Amino acid sequence: MYNGHGLGIAVRLLDEETRMKAPILPLTTLLIAPALGQTCGDSFVDGFDWPINEGGWVWSGTFQANIATGGVPGYWAYSEPLYMTVPSFRSTQKSPFMGDYRAQDVTSLGVDLQTFVADPQACLRQLALVLDSDQGTVDPADDLFVYRMSARSVPCVDGTWHSYVVDVPSQDAGLPPGWIADPQSPLSDDAIWNAVIADVSSVRWSIGDPLGTGMPTRWRLGADNARVAFSDGPSTTCSSKRSSEGCCPGLSWNGRPSATSGPFLLRVDQMVAGQVVLFFYGFAPNYAPFQGGVLCVVPPLIRTPAKVAAGNGPCAGRIELDMGGLIQGGAYPGLTVGATVYAQAWGWAPAAASGSSLSNSVRFTICP
Repeated sequence: MYNGHGLGIAVRLLDEETRMKAPILPLTTLLIAPALGQTCGDSFVDGFDWPINEGGWVWSGTFQANIATGGVPGYWAYSEPLYMTVPSFRSTQKSPFMGDYRAQDVTSLGVDLQTFVADPQACLRQLALVLDSDQGTVDPADDLFVYRMSARSVPCVDGTWHSYVVDVPSQDAGLPPGWIADPQSPLSDDAIWNAVIADVSSVRWSIGDPLGTGMPTRWRLGADNARVAFSDGPSTTCSSKRSSEGCCPGLSWNGRPSATSGPFLLRVDQMVAGQVVLFFYGFAPNYAPFQGGVLCVVPPLIRTPAKVAAGNGPCAGRIELDMGGLIQGGAYPGLTVGATVYAQAWGWAPAAASGSSLSNSVRFTICP
């Protein structure tokens, strides 16, 4: 996986039919994840690179996530057909998504989602991030949870991947504004928050309010790039636009955004090979219609030099930018320690009706 600091292993390539049908293997059957956190700009991304499912993610309880090509980029985890009121994507095993969030200085969680089947009356629900804690026991009676509704909704079927990020203020001593505590627990909201944040045993991305009721509806969903950021580490957000070749360009990163050392590479995959691409950045998030897609950055936009996307074949275009070099060079405005930056890629695409391709965006905070 290109993003962050996930571990990779060599695996035997299987034929496409086998990959499509076989379940993702939990990470614990392959390797032990490294300890992360408390380093400025750190992050961990589960990209579902075959055959690894680093968080043991499942769709809605017993529905096992499966592998397919066509994510952002590469593999992704899709659900079998679901018929339920509030479907969810949930981690189930020891991984960087679990543990003491306060000690690890977790600052955000994110995921990319696409809706493939949904009843019209059920889509456009707000996405919720739920943090569960089993309190270190097997007794469900003492389980606790807190959750936060995202500002954005899960769309109806639109053929596009959407990137979500929810901030997790793990250092707060009480329940933060906008978060909701388990209403059935006799504990105070602050006590529930502190108990959960010190011992997260599962992460859930809930399609709608996790306490919601109503009639079951049909769903088929996909997820990619489940991620956790430590100490203001990077994350992707916003939405990409499907290209004239039918793919959704996706941004990823490698390294840490430091003002003093090391590269911090931004990379966009699944562009049209040979097209002219440039990155631009700003200092506030946006979600405004733009050239048939979404402008993810509030203007004024600061552009970087244009490059030609390398690659051969449909959706094979990719390009990298060493954002670390721009930060350390000092010539680009606003790239100073502590600044939170939003970057997006734009490509000239004369074959597209709108004349352009657009990626999702990367949010990062510049470290010393």
